[in-house]
Amino acid sequence: KELMGLAVASQIPCQYCIYFHTLAAKANGASDEEIKEAVAMAAIVRHWSTMLNGSQVDLATFKKQTDDLFAAVKAKSQ
Repeated sequence: KELMGLAVASQIPCQYCIYFHTLAAKANGASDEEIKEAVAMAAIVRHWSTMLNGSQVDLATFKKQTDDLFAAVKAKSQ
């Protein structure tokens, strides 16, 4: 849960929260790699949110395409 807190804190951004959640994550066993990954995921989410919103991608179309993608992946794995 602290990795989620760190990801959110990285995007707010809140230096106090970043410091706290980094220490709390490490105290709960998170590795440096896991901490970097949480921050990277936060950055990726913000990037794509900016791209999709800025490009005014239709939400219904996005949902259908995403649902179709996950259905195809699931079907292929079975």
